[in-house]
Amino acid sequence: MASLRPRTLGAGLLLAATPLALAAPAQADPSGETFSLACDNGVSYTVITAGNGDFTPAHDTASNTTFVPTSFGEFHGEVTNAETGELIEEFTEPPATKGNSEKQRGTSLTCTFSFSGNEFVPELGITVHFEGGGSVSGFSTPAR
Repeated sequence: MASLRPRTLGAGLLLAATPLALAAPAQADPSGETFSLACDNGVSYTVITAGNGDFTPAHDTASNTTFVPTSFGEFHGEVTNAETGELIEEFTEPPATKGNSEKQRGTSLTCTFSFSGNEFVPELGITVHFEGGGSVSGFSTPAR
């Protein structure tokens, strides 16, 4: 069986493409996957992604804030048979950093995330359940 990579299954859900610059408050949230971030500033955000890059931004659904990821901590995921609960695959991805992105900003954040979902996999002939989670660091825009 081909490996179900978390960057393939999850990164598109994680922090994928929303426009990098939002000059004015968003008139409508972009379409895509929605999930929660619990951040070290004491705030939890519901964000939405629309794309498939590891380091593309996520849009806060309650404001015009955009989260730009610069590094991901370890990511852990499990794929199980949705009907029986049988573990199909368990994996851990190592941390990843976007190029030379060590610069601290006034809006720097570290957040944790988790998500889950079901999907039919034709190659296996079953519906699988995926759960994954990890941490992400980056910054938010606009700076206030």
